[in-house]
Amino acid sequence: MTRALRDLQTASVSAVGRQQDWKRELESRLGCEVQLVPTRSRRRPLQLRVLRRARPEHGVAELVELRLHALFDEAPPELQSAVASWVRSGARARRACKEIDLWIRDGLRRLPAPPARPERLRARGNAHDLAALAEELRREHFAAEFETSERLPPITWGRACLGRARRSLRLGSCDPDGRLVRIHPVLDQPGVPRFFVRFVLHHELLHAVLPPRKASDGRWIHHGREFRTRERAYPEYDRARRWEAQQMSRLLRSARRGVPISGTSVIEHAARFVQRVLFPG
Repeated sequence: MTRALRDLQTASVSAVGRQQDWKRELESRLGCEVQLVPTRSRRRPLQLRVLRRARPEHGVAELVELRLHALFDEAPPELQSAVASWVRSGARARRACKEIDLWIRDGLRRLPAPPARPERLRARGNAHDLAALAEELRREHFAAEFETSERLPPITWGRACLGRARRSLRLGSCDPDGRLVRIHPVLDQPGVPRFFVRFVLHHELLHAVLPPRKASDGRWIHHGREFRTRERAYPEYDRARRWEAQQMSRLLRSARRGVPISGTSVIEHAARFVQRVLFPG
C-alpha cells in the first residue's frame, strides 16, 4: 500500500469519526435523530432540513438533516452547543448565531476556495466573447482591482435549461468568493446587443469587487451604496436598463423555448412601419 493511499484512508476514517462525534453530541442535546450530510458549499456551509416530524403518540422521534461543511470538523464543544441551539431556536438564538457566523467567516478564510475547473469554462460564445468584453471592462473600469487579465475571476457562459416555467430571469451571477462569474446563455445570440452583454458583465464584476456583506441586523446587503454608485456611473447604464425593460419579456420567452430573438423589437417594427406610411419614399 502506498503512503498516499494510507494517508487518504487515515483522513477518511478521521472525517467519519468527527461526523460521529457531531451526531452523538447533537442527538444528545436535541433529543431527536440527526442525519449528517457533508457539503462543500461555501455559500451555505450549514443547512438544516426537517425530514420527519415527531409523533410521540406513535413512538416516532423527529428526524432532521444537517449539512455541515468541513470547516466544522475541528469545531470545539462550545460551537457544537451553538449549532444545537440554532437547530432548536433558529434566528432567536442570537448568541449562537453570532458564534456560528464568526466560525464560518474565519473558517472560510482559512480554507481557500478550490479553483474553478478550466474545462468547464466557456467564455467564447456563438455571438459574444466574454473574455474580450471582460478585458475591455478591466482596462476601462477595474484596472485598480484587477491589474492584469489573469487577476480577473473565471468567466463563463452558463448552461441552458429549457422548458422551465419562468417569470423572472437571472442574467448573471457571481460566486460569493468572487471566483466564478456566469452569464446566462440567453444573452449569447445576435439579437442581444453587445453593449447590453457588457453591462451585465460589468454588474457581475462589481459583485466580485464588492461582495455581499452582512448588516448589523443580520440582513445580507448585495447592492450597497458604493455598488449602486459605481454601477450608475457606467456610461451606458441608462441605455442598457431601457433595453432590458423593453426586451425582458422576449428574453424570458427565448429562455423558455430556446427560440432566438431578433435584433429589432415589435415596437421598433411598428415605429418603422408608421414612418414608412407617413413618409413614403
